[in-house]
Amino acid sequence: MKKFVFWAVGVLGVTLALGQQPNYFSGKITQNTRWSGDIYLNGDVIVARSATLTIDAGSRIFVMPHQDVTRGGTDPELTEIIVLGRLKAEGSERGGRIIFTSAATSQRMRDWYGIVIKGRRQTSLFKNCVVEYAYKGITAYGSSPIIENSEIRFNFYIGISAEVRAKPTIKNCLILGNGVAGVSCELGSLPLLEGNVINQNANGVIIFDRSMPDLGHAPPETGQSRGENRIYNNFEYDIYNHSANDIYAQNNIWNTDDIAEIRQRIYDREDNNAYGDVIFEPYFGQKRPRTQPRRELPPIPTVALESSIDATTTANTNTETNNEIQGNAEQNTLPQTENTPPNQNPALQPVPVKRETVYVYQPPPEVKKEEPPEKQPEKPAIQEPVIEALLDGGKRQYVRRVKPEYPTIYLNTGTEGTVILEVIVDRTGKVESYRVLRSDGDLFTTAAVEAVKKYRYKPGTMNGKPVKFRVIERFRFKIGG
Repeated sequence: MKKFVFWAVGVLGVTLALGQQPNYFSGKITQNTRWSGDIYLNGDVIVARSATLTIDAGSRIFVMPHQDVTRGGTDPELTEIIVLGRLKAEGSERGGRIIFTSAATSQRMRDWYGIVIKGRRQTSLFKNCVVEYAYKGITAYGSSPIIENSEIRFNFYIGISAEVRAKPTIKNCLILGNGVAGVSCELGSLPLLEGNVINQNANGVIIFDRSMPDLGHAPPETGQSRGENRIYNNFEYDIYNHSANDIYAQNNIWNTDDIAEIRQRIYDREDNNAYGDVIFEPYFGQKRPRTQPRRELPPIPTVALESSIDATTTANTNTETNNEIQGNAEQNTLPQTENTPPNQNPALQPVPVKRETVYVYQPPPEVKKEEPPEKQPEKPAIQEPVIEALLDGGKRQYVRRVKPEYPTIYLNTGTEGTVILEVIVDRTGKVESYRVLRSDGDLFTTAAVEAVKKYRYKPGTMNGKPVKFRVIERFRFKIGG
């Protein structure tokens, strides 16, 4: 029996038989619709206000690169998913993540436009999803989607963009390798971020005009973020505050306890009086009075990919041993009785009282049998290559770096550009493999690749064990730079 994957799109029904050439879809969804399996798009998809698009766990949404047969949307040359109603994409942790990606053989940043959530009346949901190789991964436009346990990576411009008073909730996500910023906030948006890893983007979080993202409060009040975001190892700034508002970013993890080093990675009032402050103290684990115990480091969110590079993370388990102190009860003593003094009248002489010795039995202390220690659950095997944030120390270290040569023809013509590579480093610190995520010119690519082949890294470890790891290397070719 042949196996079929069914999905309905608006008033159209499309049936795809496995093993045949995929049927590409574009158009408007006007009624509740479910997608399951592998879905192929070659033009804009618009979810009407009255409709909900539900995507089953394990589905993969493939978008044709640099194509939009509808010639509509924000960019008539790139396909986008525009949600005026509701999108529900709820994957599962193991083997069931929902992937939005490029259908190109050699995937690159900006192969498609991304997902735009405009529905204000209903809350869209992304859970255990991957959004990659778009121009903007997810845009919340005046809406309040929930984005959890997902990976937003390798998008040309922004990973998650909050615009026009949008209030997205972003929790326990990996946001990495995005071209300009991991998260952008503009036009009065109020996103809440908690427990995320924001790493290896050009900038971690950028704030414009009247926006006020909640990056963490210590202590948080009801409805506020508790922080615990890992915001570090971004190429330019970890937080760039281009607004007049003070931004709270307390109780976060910066991979350093050096206040000056944290400050150097933040752009705010100290750099330009026109902008507000970024309030980052106390940071996570910062010394407090001894009456308050130091908190354990929260686990990095697990959002393993089912693609060529796996980002599975492993959380450490700390076990506390409570010593049971067994005290001995105090021994009770009976009060002593004194003889009654004799009366002067012999007839009234009292009968002599014979003193008795009272023995109080004190049972021996009960010897508690030692019970065998509980068997600790085995730690899951480390899935390699691990992301940079999981390395001991949380950061790559170089043994040798080589500056690429500027291509002569580009130099003579004044051409500038950027190349972004994903690099896999083996357990000895050598470059095992690489792939191009973005390139502004073939000659730039050649120069960057020749340089990275000569790189040597300090071998990476995780929990003291040698591991392969992956990093993003960005090469910017600038005249006079």
